[in-house]
Amino acid sequence: MSAERRGSGFIAPAEQRTRIDRSRSTLKSNRVADGPSSHATLDSDQHALPLSYEIERTRLHARIAALEDALETSETRRQAVIDQYERLLAERAESSRSPSNSQSLLSRLVDR
Repeated sequence: MSAERRGSGFIAPAEQRTRIDRSRSTLKSNRVADGPSSHATLDSDQHALPLSYEIERTRLHARIAALEDALETSETRRQAVIDQYERLLAERAESSRSPSNSQSLLSRLVDR
């Protein structure tokens, strides 16, 4: 389901959530392909790319890296909130199953 159709409040079930895999980052694959050795193999009749192009490419790579870091941080924080919420739900379910809580609730109702 696309993000547009899910809406901002959609939370995937825990077993469907995934962590960000930095090994599949497009930035890393581009860095390898854009290394200095790739420019050394240019034929003599080809012109090197303009400096402005290389500067813009470097700027974009830095921006991508910053966005990937921000996304990873956001995902980590979101996951921590979800984990905390799931723990609270489990504690609430456990406390509602406890006989002492049921008895104290019953005694409070009877005492009224």
